[in-house]
Amino acid sequence: MDGKTGTPEEHDTAQLPMREWLVEYYVERAQKETLHCLTVLRGRNVEDVQTRLYSELRENFPLELKLEVTVTRMVTIDVDTDETLFEMQGTYQP
Repeated sequence: MDGKTGTPEEHDTAQLPMREWLVEYYVERAQKETLHCLTVLRGRNVEDVQTRLYSELRENFPLELKLEVTVTRMVTIDVDTDETLFEMQGTYQP
């Protein structure tokens, strides 16, 4: 043995930086209107973000027996934001 523990995937995941992800999705509930949702979740990879999304869904819909969830967008948020997109008449407007 070489002294390493765990699977190779665990070592690869540990080296990835924690990032913010924009997740857009629709939630269909029985006998109720479809909800369009947008959230920001933190994770190292897609699987991590999916796990956090499942937790968020369980927290937000604790009494629902069945949910149909369609994820339409799951992208990382860039650290370098183009500030000019937020400028109005020379003033920064977040």
